Amino acid sequence: MFRYRAIDVKRDRDLLLEFHCRINYDSETPYARTASYEQYRKKWLSTSQPETFLSDLVESMKDERTMAEILEYNGSTAAYLWVKFTDIHDYGITVAEVMDIAVAPGYQRRGIGSKMFRHIQETARKRGATLLRSDTGVDNIASQKLHEKSGFKPYRIHYEKVIR
Repeated sequence: MFRYRAIDVKRDRDLLLEFHCRINYDSETPYARTASYEQYRKKWLSTSQPETFLSDLVESMKDERTMAEILEYNGSTAAYLWVKFTDIHDYGITVAEVMDIAVAPGYQRRGIGSKMFRHIQETARKRGATLLRSDTGVDNIASQKLHEKSGFKPYRIHYEKVIR
């Protein structure tokens, strides 16, 4: 049986770092992914980025609208999500931004990502969001397909050029 539970940053620290690092790698630019995941992970963990990520997550959780959840299946971790909210007062809109969404490898391709996006949308609407935003990497085709299947449309394009 699937159930969502709130993240406990201290208890879930290693799990969160692993999920977030994998999300970063899978959504990185092609230039950054010239390294293997293991090399990328080792480098990422040696930087200040893990603590910055955890600090940002904790700070966002001060807003009661924030969604920071682990999806469990019979006691094991199946997926993770983090959604934070931003009010844009001048336009009268509230954006729910999917910061992270990830399904554990053993649970992928079972419809869990779609289920999570439905959960996010329903909860975000109840918490006052008028827009739902998310992003992914240019080469993360599985994530792009999930976003499209979930009704997302592109709204911005970023460019990168390697200069040496």
